[in-house]
Amino acid sequence: MAHDGGTEIDRALEVVVGQINALRERQDGGPAVVLTLGGLVVGGTIIPDWQWFDEVEHAASAAFTVHSGGYIDDEHGGWARLFRGVSESLVRDREEHRAAENVIEGLSERYRRLLAQEDRTTYIHLKDARVLAPGASPLPPGGMHWRGRLSQLSGWSFGHFGEPSSASVEEPGHSV
Repeated sequence: MAHDGGTEIDRALEVVVGQINALRERQDGGPAVVLTLGGLVVGGTIIPDWQWFDEVEHAASAAFTVHSGGYIDDEHGGWARLFRGVSESLVRDREEHRAAENVIEGLSERYRRLLAQEDRTTYIHLKDARVLAPGASPLPPGGMHWRGRLSQLSGWSFGHFGEPSSASVEEPGHSV
């Protein structure tokens, strides 16, 4: 387990999320995951952090676009601009990170370990996420964008609510 400010992070999930964050292409069919945290269960599809901010920016823009009825226009400022800026910043950070990795390869093992401690994945980003609380149906029914801190998760598995993951399904001809 890796530590983030004194709390543990599941290293396997951190690596999966880090690899997804490094993807350059938009993901429509990423891995489905079910997470447990603080008595809640959250299920959704993991997407890169930059894509999450990009999609949230588009949703914010659509919610505030001017219509002939006189709705507030927020497309050129406010929330839409904020999320667009974060998305663009994350894409730039990815490119700088790739360039830095080439330089880091020439450093001693000691310095590479120190830099690796600073370069941590700390959040997971989901689309089509639904939250399940005890005694309630999953909300919202259509899903939403959800961002969570890896250090707050107490468990996780691949799959959707109510569906077994492919890893838990016995293959024909194989017995356990």
